[in-house]
Amino acid sequence: MPKSDRAKLADPFQAALAKAIPRMDDEASFRLRSELSTIRAILSTGKPDRELVDAVDRTLTAVGRLHSFANEVKGFVVSKDYSEKASLFDIGSIGILALENVLTADHVSLFRLLMSGLSEGLAFLASRQYIYGSTAVLESLYRTHSATLYDDLWTLAVEFRGPLDETAAREVQGGLDAFFTKLSAPGVPVDARVAALCQMYGILVLVRCADLLQRLRKA
Repeated sequence: MPKSDRAKLADPFQAALAKAIPRMDDEASFRLRSELSTIRAILSTGKPDRELVDAVDRTLTAVGRLHSFANEVKGFVVSKDYSEKASLFDIGSIGILALENVLTADHVSLFRLLMSGLSEGLAFLASRQYIYGSTAVLESLYRTHSATLYDDLWTLAVEFRGPLDETAAREVQGGLDAFFTKLSAPGVPVDARVAALCQMYGILVLVRCADLLQRLRKA
C-alpha cells in the first residue's frame, strides 16, 4: 500500500477520535474500535508495515482495556443501586491535556503528554467529592487494574523515551510511583481511586491514539 494512501487513513481516524474524546463511553469506544479495526485490515494487505500495524494493535488494546474497566465499574454501580451516583465513575471528557494539540499538531511530545497526565490525574482526584465508602469489590477492581495500568504506563514511557540511562529511568520511576503512591494512600476512598484509574486509562488511550496519528501522517 503506497505511503500516500496510508497517510489518508489519518483523517477519518482523527475525526473518530475528535468525536470520542468529549465522552469516552460505550458508543465512543465502539466508534474508535471500528475505525481502528478498519485501519488494521487495510494496512495488513500486501506487504504490511509491521511497525504501523503493531501501533494499531497497541491502540486497540488500550481502547479495549478502557472499555472493559469502565464497564466493570458501571456494572458495580448499577448492581449496588448507586445509579444516581454513576457520574462518579463517568470518564466523561478527558479534555485535561490540551487535546487540541493532539488533534492538530504535526508533532506532539508524547512522553511529556504522559507525564503531565499523571499530575492532571491527581488534580482530577482532588477535585471530586465522594460520599460513600469502600467495598471489597471496588478494592479488588482497584488492585487488579492499578497493577495492569502501572505496567502499561511503564511500557509506554520506555517506548517513547527509547533506551533509558539510570537518570532517565529514575525520572520515569519517580513520576509513576508518586502518582500511584498518592492514589493508594490510606485516606483516599476507593471510589476516588477507581475514578482516577478511569481517567488514567482515558489518558493512555489518548496517548496511544496520538502516537498512531503521528505515524499515519508520516507514512
